[in-house]
Amino acid sequence: MKDLIRHLRVELAGVDHQRLAVAFSGGLDSTVLLHAAAALPAPVLAVHVNHGLHPSADQWQAHCAAVCRSLGIELLCQRVEVAAGNVEAQARRARYQAFDALLDAGDLLLLAHHQDDQAETVLMRLAQGRGAAAMPRTRRLPGGAALLRPFLGIPKRTLQAAAEELGLDWLEDPSNADATYDRNFLRHEGLPHLAERWPGLNAALARAGKAQADTEALLRHLLNREALPLNDLPLDLRPLALRAWLARFDEQGASERALAEFAAQFEAPTDAQPELRLRRGCLRRWRGAAHYVAPPPALAPCYELQPPGALRLPHGELVVERAGSGGFCAAGVLTVRFRRGGERLRSAQGSRSLKQAMQDAGLPPWLRSSYPLLYSGDALVAVPGIAAAACDERKAEPRWRAIWNKGGKLG
Repeated sequence: MKDLIRHLRVELAGVDHQRLAVAFSGGLDSTVLLHAAAALPAPVLAVHVNHGLHPSADQWQAHCAAVCRSLGIELLCQRVEVAAGNVEAQARRARYQAFDALLDAGDLLLLAHHQDDQAETVLMRLAQGRGAAAMPRTRRLPGGAALLRPFLGIPKRTLQAAAEELGLDWLEDPSNADATYDRNFLRHEGLPHLAERWPGLNAALARAGKAQADTEALLRHLLNREALPLNDLPLDLRPLALRAWLARFDEQGASERALAEFAAQFEAPTDAQPELRLRRGCLRRWRGAAHYVAPPPALAPCYELQPPGALRLPHGELVVERAGSGGFCAAGVLTVRFRRGGERLRSAQGSRSLKQAMQDAGLPPWLRSSYPLLYSGDALVAVPGIAAAACDERKAEPRWRAIWNKGGKLG
């Protein structure tokens, strides 16, 4: 156990966090991790998710509470409902949602996945046609808490030896022996037979998976952009680039065939508008590049804004401030509306349609219906960052400038 504690200290070195937590199921792996974390000088808490899938689930939660009391560790528990379908996948999804709900931004959650788990993951993903990337050492939850898997390079037998050395008491989930589950089949029947032929298989698979994950992380870094210019890439590399790029939007469920078919459509005439629906949003083609389109925001028909001031909308922030010159003129409360069709704007360059102004500004088609429009009475006076109505110099009205801030970018 001393070696595991030293290893944990090294893994935590330089990792900033407000609270240190351990995902504690009561099984062997998380029990060892909890005891190693409890030996650190910093305080630690435990997080237990009760899936309610087994008749003994409440007894398991009580066991975890007793272990934490014996160590003087706070325990946070949450019971979840596992949706119908693939039990393994749905339980995993519910578990991570619970972690996100229980933890705060800045917390660091330790998970007890080890080298054998990593080997299983790589083989599972290969069998499912999802590539060979391993579990990442670190990741971040939507709410801001970070996850760390400090034991990924350590084989299961090392954790088993530490538990037996200390005489630890842990739970055995009977479902872990059920070979009808894919991962259990690999664990109990697949990998042991393969390891007889290749004794270093688990370590090799873990290394290969890490190398693949590192490659994909590098791709995501290189492809960290709002739009992906697929026409600049060879046809056979486009699906790989799309998959790596979509990870930044947490969209990772598209099949290789679907991505390849979408990418192939970039060879079609430029007016073709292919679309690929994903788990939440969709992929669209526009001006030679792939764009990820999130679900449209739920908007009211209109909003009011008293300048100078700011209006927080579901998809961004609209700011109206004083303008020394230029800008648009208006007095009193402004109304924020959205495109319906046929709108026109009278600017210093003359009257033109809103549709043409948006096209000239390079605004993608799927953003046009939710782009904020500023009205003074019934007159369209500004399209933030795109155009503004000409001022009537005969009227003593203040000048304003409108700024649309969407995703940290000013428009």
